[in-house]
Amino acid sequence: MKKILLFTVFVLSAAGAWAQGVTTSTISGTIKTKAGEELPSANIVALHVPSGTTYGSSSRNDGRFTLPGLRVGGPYKVSVTFVGYQDFNVE
Repeated sequence: MKKILLFTVFVLSAAGAWAQGVTTSTISGTIKTKAGEELPSANIVALHVPSGTTYGSSSRNDGRFTLPGLRVGGPYKVSVTFVGYQDFNVE
């Protein structure tokens, strides 16, 4: 009985390990001015073109940002906005 129980636990734990996979994507970067200074609190919006899904974040004090949990694949349109600066778009 112990052997059957041990075998069942092994099979279930091994199946769980194989079931793991990456199903999301991430975009990250740093927002800087033309002078090379980091820009905190800039708004970043990524648009997944095929589905129309949008993801947003703002840059941290050092200008870095992360957009986690995105759909895998693309294309994406990424827009950066900040009051007093020209909007920046990347496809």
